[in-house]
Amino acid sequence: MIANDFYLSYKTDKPAPKGSAVNVIYFTNKCNLACTYCYEDLINRPPQILNRQDIRDYVDAVFEREDPNEQTSFILFGGEPTLEWKNVCYLMAYAFKHKQNVHFNLTTNGIRYKSQGFINETKKNFFYSKGLLSIDISFDGVGNQERIFHNGTPSTKTMLEIFRKLNENRMRYRIRYTIQRYNINKAYEDISRIIGVFHPERLITSVAWDTLNDTDLIVLNQLKEQFRSDWRARKITTPICEMFCDMCNGCTQRKQLKTYFTDEGNVTTYENGECVPPFHDFKDKEHNEQKE
Repeated sequence: MIANDFYLSYKTDKPAPKGSAVNVIYFTNKCNLACTYCYEDLINRPPQILNRQDIRDYVDAVFEREDPNEQTSFILFGGEPTLEWKNVCYLMAYAFKHKQNVHFNLTTNGIRYKSQGFINETKKNFFYSKGLLSIDISFDGVGNQERIFHNGTPSTKTMLEIFRKLNENRMRYRIRYTIQRYNINKAYEDISRIIGVFHPERLITSVAWDTLNDTDLIVLNQLKEQFRSDWRARKITTPICEMFCDMCNGCTQRKQLKTYFTDEGNVTTYENGECVPPFHDFKDKEHNEQKE
């Protein structure tokens, strides 16, 4: 089984305009976690930060390609994008100046939300307050030992504190759960508990396909059917995106493409239903030179 076999084909009466994409912006390769299954190859690699000229060039390229009458989607990504929060805000402001029908999604490990000051700053952000900025926080379950700090300490205890603070501050957020070989057999329990305890707006699953063996893939398909059954029986009321994507039509429009704009100045595009190969920033790191 591969990713394209796992999901049913998506049908809609309103096809996406030609060239419409999910536009993923990599602001930096720096991160305040060191997850064992991370796609980033950071060993002996110099820190890289997307400069503002590249930010403007990337946004301009997106708007030149996309239908001006349709909403444009930007995924604010890394590394850890909150480590470059000023540049994230710069991109949002620059994009909004040129087009108002946009949506921004911050995909973060959530660690910076341990700070009440950063929570307050996000809540006051124009785009968050207007509903134009959604927040996805990566979290792979209470028993997960793979999402660790650089000193090897698991991040779970910190994340439980962060979710408590976010809920106390009435923050809107979604949780992104990566299914991989270390949690595949407890994913049903993990996800059910996350939904029941934290009550995110949505839970979004992604799959580290290259970590799974044939037995794991059978378990994955069973997992999908379990959650679909629970949803129909109203045992859960939080949508589980990807697992449910061909059931709810909740996103109204499916993009045709996925375009990645990296902190190394590279751009690559895939069909939205196509599996992206292992992440290597689209060129050989041994020959990289840090951008001025």
